[in-house]
Amino acid sequence: MTDWPKGTLPEWPKGTLRDVAAPKGLVGGPFGSSLGGKDYVGDGVPVIRGGNLSTRSTFDASAFVYVTAEKAASLAHNQARPGDVVFTQRGTLGQVGIVPAGHDRYLISQSQMRLRVDPAKADPRFVYHQFRSPAMVDAIRTSAITTGVPHINLGILASLPIVIPPLAAQTAIADVLSALDDKIAGNEQAARIAGDLAAAEFDRVSAGHERTCALGDVIDLVYGKALPAARRRPGDVPVYGSGGVSGSHDRPLVEGPGVIVGRKGTVGSVHWSPIGFYPIDTTYYVRLKDPNLGFPYAYFLLSSLKLSRMNQDSAVPGLNRGHALAVRVRLPAAEAIAGFTERVRSLFALRDHLAEENDALSALRDYLLPRLLSGALRPVPENRF
Repeated sequence: MTDWPKGTLPEWPKGTLRDVAAPKGLVGGPFGSSLGGKDYVGDGVPVIRGGNLSTRSTFDASAFVYVTAEKAASLAHNQARPGDVVFTQRGTLGQVGIVPAGHDRYLISQSQMRLRVDPAKADPRFVYHQFRSPAMVDAIRTSAITTGVPHINLGILASLPIVIPPLAAQTAIADVLSALDDKIAGNEQAARIAGDLAAAEFDRVSAGHERTCALGDVIDLVYGKALPAARRRPGDVPVYGSGGVSGSHDRPLVEGPGVIVGRKGTVGSVHWSPIGFYPIDTTYYVRLKDPNLGFPYAYFLLSSLKLSRMNQDSAVPGLNRGHALAVRVRLPAAEAIAGFTERVRSLFALRDHLAEENDALSALRDYLLPRLLSGALRPVPENRF
């Protein structure tokens, strides 16, 4: 891969999304009431919805709903197949996904649009990666129709400007970026498996409970501290809100490892930090009263309590500290908890390592993406193109 000085190579040709679409390749979702919750069944043809797409990560195939083959056939115009690119029309604008293998056909929902590229003009993976760039996400949101719910339409999507390198260049660029995505996805799957194994061990140990007590007898929930974005200084310390990491800072409020619980917003969410962290005022952080409990066990204990059900205020979601600490919990013997902690130590270490590696891979991908798209960085010799 060569990083070329600006101006030493010709720029990639430019066009619009319409220029790379196959005949009738740009379509929207079903009209109005022709597809809805009443049509969903337990198995069949998967429906692609906004939850399957993202502005940052790859396609999420874990959250499908389904319709019957007959229903899908009645909406044949709105179907997608592996390799098609799907965009969000309304909702979280800028979301995009490339349809994975696994099913021979899919149905797109009312809030999505589908592109099928002309294979002689474009590699669908290249188009997909181009639409993940921050510049393209900004262009989509800037182009949105703001009357009512912000949205775009097929005309806006088709007219969005793109670069259209020679096909060999598109494929080479897509190979580089897709390899990074595949590695990130593999790491995420391995981290989920490690977490599932640790959760299964928690369930096994917890089944042999020895005593019952109030949650507040063994831990305390301590209020986080406000840290507006303007006061955050550059650093590697994760800043936690109720939804998870929301930024970074140069100094932790709490030494790690530790556990964070959502107080306002994403009520009752439970997060693990392997290093020192800064919990803001929409969260609590855990302080152990019983040192025999350990943070790994506390993390799974809190996760098992379904604290989100304790939302006290429907207008402004909130977790009442006193109510949460009064919850009765069943605990195994201290020796069993110590054994659990020792057995899951390597699983937590693996999960934390994979998360750190994915941060580095994501940063590399974000560095490469605009340079590859602009042609400043080219993965194969120029004469190949």
